[in-house]
Amino acid sequence: MRLTVLLLCLGVLPRALHAADILGPDVPPSAEPPAPSGVPMATPEDSARQGGRNIFENLGRSDRFTLVSETPGLSFHKPIYLLPLTWSDDFQGDETELIFQISLKQRLFNRNFFFGYTQKSFWQVYNTDDSRPFRETNYNPEFFYRWKPEWHSAPGLGFDVGIDHESNGSELPESRSWNRLIGAAFYETGRQLLHLRLWYRLPEDDDREIDDPKRDDNPDIYRYYGYGELRWQRRLFGESGHSAAVMLRGNPSTGYGAVSVNYSAPFSDWAFWNLSIWHGYGESLIDYDRSTTRIGLGFMLAR
Repeated sequence: MRLTVLLLCLGVLPRALHAADILGPDVPPSAEPPAPSGVPMATPEDSARQGGRNIFENLGRSDRFTLVSETPGLSFHKPIYLLPLTWSDDFQGDETELIFQISLKQRLFNRNFFFGYTQKSFWQVYNTDDSRPFRETNYNPEFFYRWKPEWHSAPGLGFDVGIDHESNGSELPESRSWNRLIGAAFYETGRQLLHLRLWYRLPEDDDREIDDPKRDDNPDIYRYYGYGELRWQRRLFGESGHSAAVMLRGNPSTGYGAVSVNYSAPFSDWAFWNLSIWHGYGESLIDYDRSTTRIGLGFMLAR
């Protein structure tokens, strides 16, 4: 059903691309194009405060950086995408996987407290011999507070602090999970976002019996994921709607880590084309200690 909803959202007529110069100058995140006749333009946040807004109206296609938005109510969080075509040396032929991620956040208490939820699935939909199994699904709820001080010298600066849990919901010996304290600092302009996210893993008991569900499933995960990740997003070609994103993650002391690159372009009123490249450790929790290289092509609803 989750796949059906995503596909329905994509069934909209493509919009025309706008010709413009590549990159273009940065502008502050608060800068908006002038409204006709001197009437100020309403932002999604302004409309939501009016009280009559349907919660799903926040989930239309947007050119905002959803990762650092403060939209009231329910809104996009991390990238939402569907990759029906992927290729990897590890998953060929019938094992080729469809990958999709869903990520939403809910603003709480009419303040900048947020509850976020992200789910990423690896579905071997073309593997008819094994009844098209889901090889892995990762569940990531989180709670955090966002502060944007709005300093005159740095209007796009912001900070997050919170806690999250991530697990794959599997039984031993495939069970993987961890809990983290999270801190983030970011700076956004009208065209660019730089986002640094750091974490501290909360200790778990790894001295229990190997078949004890309360035992630490992956005590060395920090060796491969490291202690943080850096994300950079940039809008390209003026107002054409093209965008590039790069994520770097790793542990300098072990040399393990990962890099991902995403390129997206307008497809319809609700979606973007998406080309995705991943290389390194931790594409999923079950693969936290295994390096994977993968290329994917599909659609993106939020970026």
